[in-house]
Amino acid sequence: MIVLAGGVAVLSWNQAHESSVSIFDCNSHATIAPKEFVLSCADANSELTGLQWAGWGLPTADATGTARWNDCIPNCVSGTWKSASISVYAYRIENGHYTRLDAHDSNLFAGGPFVAESYPPAK
Repeated sequence: MIVLAGGVAVLSWNQAHESSVSIFDCNSHATIAPKEFVLSCADANSELTGLQWAGWGLPTADATGTARWNDCIPNCVSGTWKSASISVYAYRIENGHYTRLDAHDSNLFAGGPFVAESYPPAK
């Protein structure tokens, strides 16, 4: 009985901890463990889908899912959508929100991590 109560207490703490951290999307909405996430806010030509998170609410949260992007060849209107499996992580919690999203191995993040601050960024 004591073990069960302790297990329930740990589970409750983890659920409360997980639900207290979010990440801002392109529309400045704070989302918790999103299953989909647009990376190119201006034109939505790259996104993450089917995300399954582990450790959400911890200093670093990991997810696996699918990256989808438009190759924009010959241009973005006529481009082809491509996809690949991806492993990403959210980190750098500030004011209860992850502020960075990056991938372990993906050209989608070649320019650096996605900066997930409120839009426009807080001053």
